Amino acid sequence: MAQFRVEFVVDQATGKYLAELYNPDNQQELMVRTEAIYASQAAAVIGLVQLFKDAILKFPSPDAKPRVQAKQKRRRTDRKVSAKKRPARKAKKAKKAAKRRKHA
Repeated sequence: MAQFRVEFVVDQATGKYLAELYNPDNQQELMVRTEAIYASQAAAVIGLVQLFKDAILKFPSPDAKPRVQAKQKRRRTDRKVSAKKRPARKAKKAKKAAKRRKHA
């Protein structure tokens, strides 16, 4: 299980705390830094715990079915007409046009 190194730092400009999370695989690599919004170090700890809880609650349950992306409807321009069907379509269009002229 990954273990994050977390440091809570006081922002000298505002006097508020921020949290820095470091990469579990490379402890020198800073991954995330929160904004200095916490009034105390305890508030920063609670805020960071809540951040992780919110992220975990969004994960699907292990027994949930995987989500499937909805297929986009194909547009007429996406359809490919085989060379064999082209003459047949032209013939159908010609018949329809002849019927229209006949009835008009």
